[in-house]
Amino acid sequence: MDGDAAWRATHKDFSELDLRFREMAKESPDFLDRARFHALDHNSEILKYRLQPWLTFIGRAKLEELKRVSLGVHRLLRSLRERIFRDDWAKVADFYRLGSPVVAEIVCSSPTGADTTISRGDLIDTASGFKCIEFNCQPNLGGWDVNVILGMHRSVPATTQFIAGEGIEVTTTDPTLEMFRHVFSDLRKKGLAADGQVAIGFVANPGWEAPDSHPRMAHFQREMNRAIETLGLDVSGRIVSCSYRTLEQRGEAVYQGGLRLDALVELFFETPPYIYRLFKRGRLALYNGPISALLSTKRNLALLSQHAASGIYSAAERAFIEAHIPWSRLVVPGAVDYEGETRQLVDLLTVRQDRFVLKEAESFGGKDVLLGRATPVEVWRQAIDTALAAGSWIAQEVQESRPYLYQSGDHGCSLHDMVWGPFVFGDQYGGVVLRMQPKASGGAVNLSLTATEGVVVEV
Repeated sequence: MDGDAAWRATHKDFSELDLRFREMAKESPDFLDRARFHALDHNSEILKYRLQPWLTFIGRAKLEELKRVSLGVHRLLRSLRERIFRDDWAKVADFYRLGSPVVAEIVCSSPTGADTTISRGDLIDTASGFKCIEFNCQPNLGGWDVNVILGMHRSVPATTQFIAGEGIEVTTTDPTLEMFRHVFSDLRKKGLAADGQVAIGFVANPGWEAPDSHPRMAHFQREMNRAIETLGLDVSGRIVSCSYRTLEQRGEAVYQGGLRLDALVELFFETPPYIYRLFKRGRLALYNGPISALLSTKRNLALLSQHAASGIYSAAERAFIEAHIPWSRLVVPGAVDYEGETRQLVDLLTVRQDRFVLKEAESFGGKDVLLGRATPVEVWRQAIDTALAAGSWIAQEVQESRPYLYQSGDHGCSLHDMVWGPFVFGDQYGGVVLRMQPKASGGAVNLSLTATEGVVVEV
């Protein structure tokens, strides 16, 4: 299939409308000239990355497939402790480096918070379907601003004209709205905030607390108010920025000054013992707490891949893992099976460098990721040695993104690679953010480099 036929097939798989949009946009100066999208360059205090000028129109079939894979992977990750470790606390502590079996049992004994996590995956849509390359169970993730970004797109004359001409309604699954829906539902189930007053603290590292007047906090307060109105809730809500040094325990409650907090959303991995005890006793809702570090490590994907055919999964589960989890292994000495052959992992990575990516399992934001085909041989071999010594890296078969056509540069369009970032809140799909990068850039898709951030319209 040639380049034009390939991207057309990709976008037709999204929706007929999405293909029709691109057929028009690639010939239109209004859509090729980046300067005509200046409305997307505002809100810099809220939005961190450069926005992709072209919208993506996703039909029901593609959206349902995205939901199915996202929720399926998340459920499998949450079951690793029981399915693979069988609650052997010594093994859990050793694998996740928790220090002792006692700590492992405390973190993994109910309630854990695993069933209410705020999380986001990284999926690549390949020729054979969605493949999950990461799944991060922490709230401090990009992509929350879908509603803001769509509002900015509505300020672009060419986009507005196209949408009006098609007679469609611009709708999407808004992650911020779905997050608040999730939190309100969880508080109700736990009997918290029964007086109709909901106060949620967003916990940052000490020194990174933002005043309530900061645009980001003001934005989240507006979004909370919008969620309350949209959901028809008879409550009033307050958002505060805090750190654990600004909070204090009074009896069985947590306060920021004179305000009692019903829920805490952690933006980093560090939960004080007194906070965790209150959560365990049902006095406080916590998203996500200590369990998030266990659920977020990329080593979990290596476990799923390695154990898919071990007999602990049903035939349907094995088929799901083989379809949607890339071949992944822990970088440790020993032999592995790959494409029907058994060989030493180090030899495989050395000889087939172009087929793999090396990742430090606890890093985020594209750090400590080496794409074999884009890495000099000597650097790659040094990385293998580093990974073996550290014991915290994985090797993963590189996944080829289907080709997408998007605007690029000051003027024009080009084929892009793309990473899908679906949100999952507990057991519910919560929307998706897109990150796309020109194929000519090479390397992993990274918003800190040449990638742009995009949103979907559900049609």
